[in-house]
Amino acid sequence: MGKALTIGIPVYNMEKYLDRCLSSVTSIKNRDLCEIIVVNDGSKDRSLETAETYAKEHPDLVRVIDKQNGGWGSCMNRAIHEATGKYYKSLDSDDWFDTDNLDLFIDGLNGQNADMILTPYWETDEEGSLTTKREFSPEFYGQTLKLNDYIGRIGTFKKTIHAITFKTSILKNNGIHVWERFYGDIDYINSPLKFVETISFFPFNIYRYMIGREGQSISIKGYRAHINDYISVARKMIQSFGQPSTNTPVAKYLYEDAVNIATFAYKLMMQPSLCGNEIGIEHLLKDFDKFLKTESPSVYQEVGSRTKRLGVSPIRLWRMASINVYKLL
Repeated sequence: MGKALTIGIPVYNMEKYLDRCLSSVTSIKNRDLCEIIVVNDGSKDRSLETAETYAKEHPDLVRVIDKQNGGWGSCMNRAIHEATGKYYKSLDSDDWFDTDNLDLFIDGLNGQNADMILTPYWETDEEGSLTTKREFSPEFYGQTLKLNDYIGRIGTFKKTIHAITFKTSILKNNGIHVWERFYGDIDYINSPLKFVETISFFPFNIYRYMIGREGQSISIKGYRAHINDYISVARKMIQSFGQPSTNTPVAKYLYEDAVNIATFAYKLMMQPSLCGNEIGIEHLLKDFDKFLKTESPSVYQEVGSRTKRLGVSPIRLWRMASINVYKLL
């Protein structure tokens, strides 16, 4: 019997958390149905040593790949390339899995053939205390639906990387190549969806997502340090999905998400509390605005009318009068 699940773990300078991460996945009972691929992205701390210790203790389960630094997405691309499991799930090295629920999940993969699986997860603080449970359509637990039917019924598609498991063939056979720097999860979540036909919903709460760590990509410090990466992945999503479509609910959703991603890019570059006061940000903003107007006039128009402050769209006002209302509030 082949592997049911590949767990890909990108690692960069996470020795503080990596033991907790790896112990959560190496304690499973279904060892013969799972493989764990740890991709060390040129860590400068003892992350590689920790990972190799687990590989020596669990040679039937853990494989370590050590490579030069290339970013989170480069680790994902390598792990996907190496994966042999029927399904693929990502785990960040500062997060961890609930071991018991992971065993139940792997059991549930027997006989499963959906292109994508959605599961709930918990957000936690740095001490590991559970804070917020995130569930997605629990009324569909145990069911498999057409993705177009599902999005058509609920009108949207809320999901995060922590909730998603893809069939590995969806990723491999369609040449999915994740954006290799920060915010590659946006690419990883969206790009495979146009190839996904079916989605299944499992009740097993697997993922423990730690929030609040200093330097996380979604922190203010992270956005300021990696604003160019966010703009780059936003450009890729606009180029891929920035043409309006009503052909299918999935196509419509991907277009709407491209609008949302573009809108947030403007907020990042305009709001002083985020990146609005950074050196060179005005040039980056103007360049992105020019790109969007040329690449997708419809998204350009959408983002100019959606966000309102004091009855006016800050983006539209900035375009018309070079006034950044966020800096006046």
